Order: sequence, then C-alpha cells, then structure tokens
Amino acid sequence: MITIFLEQVSQNSSLKDYLEYSLFDRSVKLWLIALIIILVGFLFKGVLGHFLTKIISRIKINDRVLGTEHDKQFKKVLSWILPLLAFKIAISYVLKAGSPIDGIINLLLSSIFIVLALRIVELICRKMFSFWHEKDPEKLTATVYRFLLQIIRAILIILGAIMILSLLKINVAGIITGLGLGGLAVSMAAKDYLTDLIAGFSIMSEKIFEISHYIKAPDVEGIVEDIKFRQTQVRTFDQGLMAVPNSKLTRDYVINYSRMGKRRLRFMVNLPTFVTNEQIAGLKKLLSDYIAQNDDVTEDNPLLGTFSINPDKIEFLVQYFIKSIVYADYIQEQDRVLHLIWDYLSKEKIADPITLVNILNDDDSGEMQVSDVTKAN
Repeated sequence: MITIFLEQVSQNSSLKDYLEYSLFDRSVKLWLIALIIILVGFLFKGVLGHFLTKIISRIKINDRVLGTEHDKQFKKVLSWILPLLAFKIAISYVLKAGSPIDGIINLLLSSIFIVLALRIVELICRKMFSFWHEKDPEKLTATVYRFLLQIIRAILIILGAIMILSLLKINVAGIITGLGLGGLAVSMAAKDYLTDLIAGFSIMSEKIFEISHYIKAPDVEGIVEDIKFRQTQVRTFDQGLMAVPNSKLTRDYVINYSRMGKRRLRFMVNLPTFVTNEQIAGLKKLLSDYIAQNDDVTEDNPLLGTFSINPDKIEFLVQYFIKSIVYADYIQEQDRVLHLIWDYLSKEKIADPITLVNILNDDDSGEMQVSDVTKAN
C-alpha cells in the first residue's frame, strides 16, 4: 500500500489529485480529516473539562453551592471525554474502519468510557459527601465520610467489572453461579475477611473511635490514621504504622483518650518507714501547691495522701488529671512532677535506700496494676 501511494505521489498531480490518493484503502483526504478531528479533540479537551467542572461546582443544594473542592480531579477526568469522542468519530465515521477493527475500537472505547463514567460518579459522591460533611460535621464525621467512600469505590469497581465483562460477551451470570457452587469454600476462606468487615461497620455505627483519635488497646496505642473495611491503621508513638484487624479492636477493650478530653497521671511513691508525718505533710503540700498553680491541670480534685503502710514501705498516692491527651504532653508533665518529688525526697534525705515510684495504668478489668517501676532521678 505504501509503495503504491509513493508511486502515485511521484507522478505530477494537482493538490486535489493528491488528496484522492489511496493509503491503506482510504484516501489521503479522509486520513487528514480524521487526523484534524483527533487533534481538535486533544486541543480543546481542557476547555470542555473546565466548562463541565464549572457547571458541576455551581450546582446548588439547599441554597448552597457544591464548591470547587476536587475540581482538579473532575477536570482531569472530564477532559478525556472530547478526545475519546473525536477518536471514535475519526475511526468509525470518517475512516469507516471495517468490522473487526471497528469492533475492537468500539470495545476499547466503551471500556474506557465505562471507567471514566464510574470515576465521575465516584468524584460526584466524594463531592457530595464532602459538602454534607462541611454542612453537618457531627452527623457525617470524617471517619464515616471516608468509610462511605470506600464502600462506593468497592461497589463501582464491581459494577465496572461486570459491565466490561458483559461487553466482552462473557457470561457473568455463569460466573456468579459458579461462585455460588463454590460458596462453601469461598465462605470458609473469607470468614476472617467477613468478620473484620462486620467489625468495621460496628466501629462506624457505634462510633467507638474515629480518625485522628488517640486510642489504646492491649496490643496497640497511638493515633488512628485510617479505618478501612478489614483493618484500622494506627500510627504508634515510635512512628510505626500498625494495621490492626477490626475484629480485634471490637473483641478487645479499647480506651479512647480523645473522648475523655483529659488524661490521668497516677503513681505510687514508696517511702521508707522512717519517714515522719511532717515530711509526708510537706510532700503533700508541695504537690498541692504545684497542682494549684499548674494551668494544664483540670479542675478535678487531686488525690494526694498516704495509701498504705507496710512493714518495709509507706505508699503515698498521687493522682490528678491534665487537660491535654497528647502523649508528649503527658510525658512532659510526668517528668516535671517526678523531678519535683525527687528533689523534695533528696532534700529531706529520704530518697534512699528504697524509694520507688510505681507508674499505674488501667488494665482491662478496671483494676489498677503496676505497669512500670521507675526510680525518679
């Protein structure tokens, strides 16, 4: 074909004759028209995407416009509509490709259009959820917002797969029936997945915790970064990202410090038996004055006093709450008060030989236990 075309071009002919020359069984004129249509489609793709994005962003709901959030993503997706249409017109209507080629082109373009359409639906849902979240953040929290997007995305992926398989004339019903016959094996393999999925819905519906909350469970403590179908991602204090199965977080206890609005410091000072009542009273007054002057401490009444008297030690309880739930603030406050206690004990010469400070935390039974033993120095 190319050789014949070159032979035709080598002959002296007018421009009109050149345009009528045949290349791959199509005239040069048709190839030029098709090329121009495709180039125009790519040239104006940004204009159409910008225009359609502006229309979507100006839609009003309850006298409030949707806004410009996600406009860049909308424009990027919508911009491909015009080039694809131009390509379709050039191949199918200008060049009039034969049945095999036209069928492949139609199949390819239809699949791309399905992907684009579903992507547009996802972006519209994202924009709507974002709009409702800004309107009523307590009802549609950031956690629920992101979880709903995951559900929409999963549904759209399944829908897109079914539509593309149908285009390929693959019996989708037969595949579903086959899955039904193997349902027992699938259900056994997916038991853990379904358990975690149901637990994820439980976390969402009961609002056990949300994204950015500070939580503590038996095997994890940190800030919730994301809640997915199967797992919750928690950023631990060593900056590791831990993926915890949702079923584990609903089965075990979870302490949500973000819901408390405050954090407790509680520890036991073990004093030697030769300590005097005046020294204990001095320690109590020192801590009372410190707490009263500390703006970071809540208005809850602190607990300061002798807790127990044993043959080898006297236990002095210190308990109060600080306003911040941030772990770094908790550690800094603990450091300050422990140094304050140790300075007093050293000054009164009762720091040695057995003075210890037991840091106490809540366990899952609600009772108090010693989780760490630290000498404050």
